[in-house]
Amino acid sequence: MQNTNRNLHYALAAIVFIVAMATYLMTVQPTVPFWDCGEFTAAAVQQQVPHPPGAPLFLMIGKVFHLLPFGDPGWRINLVSVISSAVTILLLYLITVKVIRNFFQEDLSEVGNALLVYGSAAVAALTYTFTDTFWFNAVESEVYAASSLFVALITWIMMVWNEKADEVGHERWLLLIAYLIGVSIGVHLLSVLTVFSLTLLVYLRRYKYSTKGLIWTMLLGIGIFVVVYNLVILKLPALFAGNLPFKNAAGEFLVEDNFLFTLIGIGLIAGCAYLVYYGRKTNHGVIALTSSAILLLMIGYSSYAHILIRANSNPPMNENKPDDLDKLVSYLGREQYGEAPNWPRRYQTEDRFTRNYTKYGKWERPPLKVVEFKDGGRGQRPDYGAWKTNVGAELGYLWGYQIDHMYLRYFLWNFMGRQSDIQDSEAYSPLTSAKAVEALNHKSGYADKFPVNLFAIPLILGLIGMYFHFMRDRKMAWVYLVLFAMTGVLAAIQQNQQNPQPRERDYFYVSSFMVFAMWVGLGVFAILERFKKNPALVGGGLAVAILIAPFNMMRQEWGIHSRAGNYLAFDYAYNILQSVEPNAIVFTNGDNDTFPVWYLQDVAGVRRDVRIVNLSLGQTLWYVEQLKNRSPFGVQKVPLSFTDEQLSVSEDNVKALTYDFGPAQPVSISVSPKILAQYTNDQNIINSGVMQFTYHGAKRGQGQNGDVEYFNGVQHKLVLDILKQTKFERPVYFSTSVGDPAWADEYIGLDNFLRLEGMTFRVCPAPQRSAIGEGVNDKVMYKSLMESRDGDDYSTGQAYGLKFRNLNNPAVYYDDVNRGYVLNYRNIFYKYTTYLLYELRDSSRAAKVLARMNEKLSLDQFPIGMNFELQLGQLFESCGDQKNAEVMAQRALKSAQQIIGNPSLRNAEPQMNENVIPERIAADASAMLGKWTEAINYYKVFASGGEADVYVNYYIDEIEIMKKERRRDYVGALAIAESLQPKYPLTTPDKSTQQVAGELQRKIMELRNRLGAHPDPVITMTP
Repeated sequence: MQNTNRNLHYALAAIVFIVAMATYLMTVQPTVPFWDCGEFTAAAVQQQVPHPPGAPLFLMIGKVFHLLPFGDPGWRINLVSVISSAVTILLLYLITVKVIRNFFQEDLSEVGNALLVYGSAAVAALTYTFTDTFWFNAVESEVYAASSLFVALITWIMMVWNEKADEVGHERWLLLIAYLIGVSIGVHLLSVLTVFSLTLLVYLRRYKYSTKGLIWTMLLGIGIFVVVYNLVILKLPALFAGNLPFKNAAGEFLVEDNFLFTLIGIGLIAGCAYLVYYGRKTNHGVIALTSSAILLLMIGYSSYAHILIRANSNPPMNENKPDDLDKLVSYLGREQYGEAPNWPRRYQTEDRFTRNYTKYGKWERPPLKVVEFKDGGRGQRPDYGAWKTNVGAELGYLWGYQIDHMYLRYFLWNFMGRQSDIQDSEAYSPLTSAKAVEALNHKSGYADKFPVNLFAIPLILGLIGMYFHFMRDRKMAWVYLVLFAMTGVLAAIQQNQQNPQPRERDYFYVSSFMVFAMWVGLGVFAILERFKKNPALVGGGLAVAILIAPFNMMRQEWGIHSRAGNYLAFDYAYNILQSVEPNAIVFTNGDNDTFPVWYLQDVAGVRRDVRIVNLSLGQTLWYVEQLKNRSPFGVQKVPLSFTDEQLSVSEDNVKALTYDFGPAQPVSISVSPKILAQYTNDQNIINSGVMQFTYHGAKRGQGQNGDVEYFNGVQHKLVLDILKQTKFERPVYFSTSVGDPAWADEYIGLDNFLRLEGMTFRVCPAPQRSAIGEGVNDKVMYKSLMESRDGDDYSTGQAYGLKFRNLNNPAVYYDDVNRGYVLNYRNIFYKYTTYLLYELRDSSRAAKVLARMNEKLSLDQFPIGMNFELQLGQLFESCGDQKNAEVMAQRALKSAQQIIGNPSLRNAEPQMNENVIPERIAADASAMLGKWTEAINYYKVFASGGEADVYVNYYIDEIEIMKKERRRDYVGALAIAESLQPKYPLTTPDKSTQQVAGELQRKIMELRNRLGAHPDPVITMTP
């Protein structure tokens, strides 16, 4: 193959690499991100064991980057993805050149030809550089960027082999691919899917095509995949563990711990080695090649020895503790996550899933079958084989959710555009209505960045390129179509994802988008090929293509992919840890309030005295066992009464700690009177020496006797046992991100015993109710919020003072997930303000706290609903800060007017419910602003909506009181209010009038309080 004009080739290769590297370096997160990144980073730095099935090679590579002598440790591990992604872009350029040269053999010494080939490849590479999904993965420390690099590297080597397939020794390229597939398993399994394309390429390149041959080739591809995934990855470790790698109905190996099977496993490897020798000696090339490939794959796969070695060293993070081959088999098989059948598609039974099933057709729960364990115990498992499913509904779910919503939507995000960054938002097309986009981005501080409108140009170019590829080089086009499908829609089908998902899952399909980006380059080639004799036209055409595709993608998407200045994950974890006293136990619940915390403890060394108890993992026995028996970094063990046997046997074993069902139960915990005296002044409670509350798990329904029945999971029992064993001699907290105590079952009925301290609720042995519901530690809250630590420095020891970096910086982008955590921050500011105002009656400090909230948490970046805006205005007004009250009232009025003018936005308004009426908000906000006529008019509009006249009459009458209050004529205001009592008597039988009379009496008492004539009652407010 001719390869002239090398300088142009190398120059464009260098340019696409530099553009990608510069882009990702400029937009990479400066420290640890949310989701699995904190876990992987902590695992890499300390060489620990993350969640199944692990990523040992990624962790080893990450450790090398951690050794860099500069930069934040989280940023250094993020660099693994930055560099992997930039190299992937370079490889895609090289792949596209080879794909074009496979059918375009003309002399590249001609400038037009060289520009056409290399320029089209550059368009493909630059397009992929700025695709939504690939860019997202490129700037965080997840495994998908490194996995994409392996897919690109294997694909490039496939093309190299394609060029050299007629040369002596071409097999070494295939053997290199086998080794790389084995090695890549230590990052992610995605590369295994390339075996289908590789098998097809070898057949089409080396053998004469026939239908029969094609069928045998595809069967061979499936066979190779089974050998790689099912035998080498899953069953070979089981053999080494001494197990016959087949299971009974109870999910147990048919034969376990038998040395004969260990010998068989060793024998298989020895047999492969012998076949290599035999094949070479007897010139049986296929035997030698096949056995060599299997051996090399296993050598690459041996990176999983890292998991065994590190699990036995017992690092702080040792998930599932796979310290022997039996446990490693379970770890590799992801058994912790349960069984997921390929059919039916709708197999989950939890309410959060089943409520989404019925839209596709009738759904019934699966039948159960009784299974018997080897130890004689019995249990129940779903009987999928006997499940009479609604085939049409299953196929509807497969297409409507799993293919359309969970793959095609992502595909179009990347090549057509997207309407918003909120979860489940649809792709954007030129046909998308402006109202749909407005509704999705209503009250987003980043609405100006949406929609991402690519004008469908990358999609059109890619479809042209795919069609052109089949017209010019059908065999190679099939190879890439198989790669596109296997890493895309077929992967989505295989995963059998359930609705809802905790986050978007587009990162699974990033290699599928790489193939389509290559076709974008081929689409440009197809359009410009006719001008190849005119270098100027080709060059101009390439410039136009770059402007309308990759450049437009960069321009549209830079703002939503740059994570520069985003410290939220670090700060959120820091704030949880610095809200608690030394040697505390803190309950967390999800990935994002746990993994960044692990990062801070393991990598940054922050608050290693604190023991984190993740309640999601608290459902697993291995995790509870580690809480009981391990003390990472010397932290105190978590005291538990569960026996080691309960925690070490299989979860199916009758002896295992497990869930149960039952009614709520009274609980008494012995607590020292000295400790009780720290939480209450009630001598009866102090002298009793006990804490008493009603324990329950998650509400399930009614039991047989009519009582409310609860599901009491292992996590619920874990919380209760910790309280019983610590007896409050050790501080115990819930992170506020666990949920609202009013509804979250994780609190096991402790909602009356919680005290707000920073970003946590402290569990107290005595009731702590206050004006906001939960108790409040005034001293801790003031230090946490008002003495916040705003710089980049941080304390590794206990030090109050939360961090809110760049949450008032409009240059920093926060996506939908990030913005949700800012609402948690606002909630604690709001709770503390209302506590100061209505419990301590300290309006001066309340006003300062409220003002600081708006100072630290930008209302423009993180807008709130109109109801909350009005409440904040009323709070400012109650604090005596009329200036800020009017600012918030103006916001509320503007928001209400927007909803009144466009009712379709109502469902998109944050914190909206059926009781929030825009006209009422507008009226109240207008009154707060002194716009009395407007207020009266809005009240009348409000009344026309069906509200009783008594309410409207009162609101209009109240305006006269407000006028006096605005002039600080509280005597006059009180006189008017008292004069209205006969009009709204408390003794009336009419309930509406009674409610209005109650409001009037509260207003009278408030005015008397201002005049020092009457105490103010306690008022409860919630945002």
